[in-house]
Amino acid sequence: MASWPTYDPNIWVGGISTQDYRRISGRKNNYPNQSRAFQGEFAPASTFKAVTLPAAVRAGYSVNRSYNCPSSYSIGGAPKRNYESQGYGVISMLRAIQVSCDTVFYKFAYETWLRMGGLTPRKGAKDPFTEMAKGFGLGRRTGLDLPGEAGGRIADRAWKRAYWKATRDFYCAKAKTGYPDVARKDPARAAYLLQLSKENCVDGWAYRGGDAANFAIGQGDTTTTPLQMARVYAAVANGGTLVTPHIGKAVITPEGQLVRRIAPAPAGRVPADKATLRWLKRALATVTEVGTGYGPFARAGFPLATLPVASKTGTGEVYGKQTTSWFASFAPADKPRYAVVMMVSQGGTGSGTSGPAVAEVYKKLFGVRGQSVDLARASPPGGRPPVALPVVRPDGTVVAPGPVPSTPARPGQSRQRRRRRR
Repeated sequence: MASWPTYDPNIWVGGISTQDYRRISGRKNNYPNQSRAFQGEFAPASTFKAVTLPAAVRAGYSVNRSYNCPSSYSIGGAPKRNYESQGYGVISMLRAIQVSCDTVFYKFAYETWLRMGGLTPRKGAKDPFTEMAKGFGLGRRTGLDLPGEAGGRIADRAWKRAYWKATRDFYCAKAKTGYPDVARKDPARAAYLLQLSKENCVDGWAYRGGDAANFAIGQGDTTTTPLQMARVYAAVANGGTLVTPHIGKAVITPEGQLVRRIAPAPAGRVPADKATLRWLKRALATVTEVGTGYGPFARAGFPLATLPVASKTGTGEVYGKQTTSWFASFAPADKPRYAVVMMVSQGGTGSGTSGPAVAEVYKKLFGVRGQSVDLARASPPGGRPPVALPVVRPDGTVVAPGPVPSTPARPGQSRQRRRRRR
């Protein structure tokens, strides 16, 4: 990972020198002034399966069937492998989500690509996978009230053709000259880039079966921001409503008078049926219990019986770099209040790096101490965002609002009572 230099906290006071600005905005230091949360664009890896599973259902695949999960799946004669090349045999769709089986999703996407006509799709045919991603609000800005938000990228057929037209001359030139500067330091990478340039020069516009398969597991040219993925998981948690994220609750004067409230306006609904979203919501809750999220939660002693957490891990492979670590979640899984997404660029696996950090966030949000959940110790108090606004005293001191008027039952209590009744 790139090291970040230490900066004077008063760097902006009285202006900033050209040298300092280059240090905080340049590629050499990995753009340290960029907010990765809403400006960083990364392949979402297997967290994207919360999007492509509903797409697979729309394409005709049932969540109630079993599917083969081999260690690799052949597309055009080339094997595409599971992460770490592990196979699980014939498993249920639920188990495919729990273990994050890539080859099951390769099958869904590739067979759908073939039915659509492959390289020459039928006129008017719409790809359920890319259309579902757009329906989840991906490929465009969320509407966050901060400048500079990135919109991510949906690498569908239209994008591939537009990108090819824009880069064809460059790749055709490189197909002739190669990459001599790269070859002196890394011959293998130079050979890879040369082959890529030759392919992109000739038919870089083509949306191949491998592109469709990569899309289904959140790899390839598609990118999202962590904020976009948080909105995706919030939509799964709330039953399908997209919301516009805001950084504030209201605007008040320095004296504390209310100017206006900022309501989280709905931004449409995702094109997935309610039954599929309910199934996905329950399936994600089992990932932390027996799936890829087991390590940072169940194994680490997190009180899932009291505070169930729904999650999905992701480990994005990046050529020449360490993997991108993702962990997307919401909690409590049965009655969600928060969606939390962690992404660490070049951070390793989702479960190993981002997962433990997400667990710590939930401990703070719900006052977790060992196996107990104490909402009196939660931050914010009560385990819920405050309803009231801060109070401004005559001396200008801002006093944070207290807990919600009636302290809710601890997460999971109603769930436990239902279990006892059964």
